[in-house]
Amino acid sequence: MCYRNGYGYRCDCCGEDFRQKNLSSNEAVLNEIMRFIKVWNDMIGAVKFDKDGMEPFMVAFTPGEQMKVIPKVKAEEYLPCFGEDDVIELAPDTDFVISYDRQLLFKVGDQKYLDGPALIYAVDEEGEVLSLSVADIYEIQEMLERRTLLVTEDGDEMPVLSLN
Repeated sequence: MCYRNGYGYRCDCCGEDFRQKNLSSNEAVLNEIMRFIKVWNDMIGAVKFDKDGMEPFMVAFTPGEQMKVIPKVKAEEYLPCFGEDDVIELAPDTDFVISYDRQLLFKVGDQKYLDGPALIYAVDEEGEVLSLSVADIYEIQEMLERRTLLVTEDGDEMPVLSLN
């Protein structure tokens, strides 16, 4: 019997059908480990994507810089406190949520301003992150343009995002 084409296939060189080969204990253990890794890989892939099979994307924004569209898996690189100690509230003028570090928020009277990075994204009823569409990204971009202001402190101008 020729095993050139692997186990479980008809051999192209001699035409013989597969005959079950007895696996050694090491091969059987390795086979189980590979099956286990495949199951975990499938589970991780399912978590990485939203219910429509899309990788969730969000907008990363720092006042004074270009906004970026990033996958959810890179959110902590942009906002280290994401999912742990971040403030999550409705983004102004939209149906999306904004996440930011509370230490980067300052108030002047009743006005709230953010002078650091923020993530803007969509969520479902259960709070799971959904992928943004092109129209969603455009809506967020317009809101950021309207709400980014320059404030002056001790003669220095600083770009901030007005949150109310």
